[in-house]
Amino acid sequence: MGCALCPRACGVNRSEESGFCSADDHLLVGSIVVHRGEEPPFVKGAGSGTIFFSCCPLKCSYCQNMQISHHAAGNVLSPKDLASHMKSLEEMGCSNINLVTPTHYTPLILDSLDKAHDLGLSLPVIINSSGYETVSTLKLWKDYADIYLMDLKYGDNAMGRILSNAPDYWDIARQAITYLFESAGPLRTDQDGRGVKGLIVRHLVLPGMLSNPFAVLEFLAGLSNEIPVSIMSQYNPSFYPGDISDMKRPLSADEYEVVLERALELGFSTIFSQDMDASDTYVPDFELLKPFGDEPRLL
Repeated sequence: MGCALCPRACGVNRSEESGFCSADDHLLVGSIVVHRGEEPPFVKGAGSGTIFFSCCPLKCSYCQNMQISHHAAGNVLSPKDLASHMKSLEEMGCSNINLVTPTHYTPLILDSLDKAHDLGLSLPVIINSSGYETVSTLKLWKDYADIYLMDLKYGDNAMGRILSNAPDYWDIARQAITYLFESAGPLRTDQDGRGVKGLIVRHLVLPGMLSNPFAVLEFLAGLSNEIPVSIMSQYNPSFYPGDISDMKRPLSADEYEVVLERALELGFSTIFSQDMDASDTYVPDFELLKPFGDEPRLL
């Protein structure tokens, strides 16, 4: 049966060829690290037990993880091997298992989680996604995922088409986030501030306001201003190969500030922000032994 795990629904038999995402039927993992660069509710203890999956259904033209998302660098793991790594992350003191771009491997990762739970894994599981998700695939995660860390990249379909070759991005992502809000609710934390369940939404502000951030924030506020929003300044123009002039420069402090001010006006109860040097701080190099600098790496 052809693959329909993501909204591309490319219909490929991945045991015979790769899908739009570049993945075949093997579980390809770009890196496994104890990550300290996520939002505060996710880096309690040693940090976030983060598993970066290779390949991607979206493939944004400016992706900072291009080494693994576009070029499919990584290591093939069995579900059993991945389960063992998950358990190791728990033993290292991580506060969660953070699955970055897992959609195209959903059945294999669910098998891994079953095996990890057999090993005694008890950490919350985060789906860390581009937001380009079908409700049908999200429903497969219902008994496995605790936290949904969703991007909402664009506030219109036009930029989804131009920057991610996804002309339906805005429509699809709004459906996905609405479903997750209705089924999981806003992010909740325990008494120590550790994220345990629910939805949080990220938005990377693009230079020239090309991501249409006001539309993103207004949509989320229309659902509930209790949804925590993470407004990101870390766009790095060095990854963008195109000819849009604004995309060839960094985000300005004034542009970023105006988006933060709009979030405050809309009454969001929780707003996470970044410093303006984040475009350098949070850029990984997956060819290095430690992609983010000093964070422990298992793979």
